[in-house]
Amino acid sequence: MSYVEEEIEIYRNLQKHLNQMPIGFPAVKSGADIRLLKHLFTPEEAKIATFLKFGWDRDLEPLETIYERAKSTGISHEELEKILDRLASKGSIMSKRESGRKLYGNAELMVGMFEFQVNKLTEGFVDDYLEYADQGWWPEALKVKGAQLRTIPVEQSVKPKHNVSTYDDLIKLLDTTEGPYVAINCVCRQVKDVMKDPCKVTSRRELCLGFGEPAQLYIDQGWGRSISKKEVLEILRKNEDDGLVIQPDDSQHLNFICSCCGCCCEFLSTLKKLASPGNFSITNYYAEVDSELCTGCGTCVDICQMNAISLKNELSSIKRRKCLGCGNCVAKCPSEAIILNKREREFTPYPTMDDLFDRIRYRKHKIQEIASRKV
Repeated sequence: MSYVEEEIEIYRNLQKHLNQMPIGFPAVKSGADIRLLKHLFTPEEAKIATFLKFGWDRDLEPLETIYERAKSTGISHEELEKILDRLASKGSIMSKRESGRKLYGNAELMVGMFEFQVNKLTEGFVDDYLEYADQGWWPEALKVKGAQLRTIPVEQSVKPKHNVSTYDDLIKLLDTTEGPYVAINCVCRQVKDVMKDPCKVTSRRELCLGFGEPAQLYIDQGWGRSISKKEVLEILRKNEDDGLVIQPDDSQHLNFICSCCGCCCEFLSTLKKLASPGNFSITNYYAEVDSELCTGCGTCVDICQMNAISLKNELSSIKRRKCLGCGNCVAKCPSEAIILNKREREFTPYPTMDDLFDRIRYRKHKIQEIASRKV
């Protein structure tokens, strides 16, 4: 076997290993899967990564446990730690400290390796990432219903009559974490900057927020800025003023909040391609226009990140199947002609992200089981 063939086999083994994660890393014919992995792992690092399990929090493992699996390669304990720390600093794997021990695990592509590339994107990475996401990752995520984000309404759009649950109330949601807190540049908008197609909604980049252990990871690696809870609220207020869609993770213990637009956000821009993004997204609300109050000013049309609103006969009309219930149109309407309604089915976030990934694993297993029966 030639050196080139051996190297390809190393990366293919890693691709197959990562494909076992809840949202996998499927192979694609174009080779974008292997090219993307080469940006994130050297051949030596790729070999070591196959000894890691997927971990968000619960399944992260200490060095000693990983060494028991990897020692057959002849690697020393010290060299293994050095490689794992290097992978963590590159944003290629998950890591954290707990009770004085370092813990490690493989990361999903999103949310994970992609977001960890904040402030260090290259044009080559962006090209290969976008090609692979379109051909491999997004089809896989949509198939297993792997949404890790959900939409909550902006504060100004919520009225007392809504009886908003804790997990849809931004202020109460922040009370589920005691910190630390971190402000992070938006990697999605950095991708568009690399492409020389900057965000059409905001010129700000420090829009994303992390909490608890994910925040500590960003702080430890120097990927974000440690901030106070007061600063968290200040950033969120500005994000709401800009008309961004507020999207926390789909768990009851807050890990991160994204503030998204339809032109840059990987999640929203992909949803916009679907016929019924409102049915795929996790949200408890939808917007509705009162035609008696609507003046047809078009403010809501301009603010909607999903192109869910249009003017018909000089009145606003909302396509419910496209509406995420973010409430921006409600907050910005000068004639107060739009209201939020609760959906018939109310979603409750998973207790933890690990519980969410367990559910995605279950769906994936069922899909594979059904497919095997057809063969």
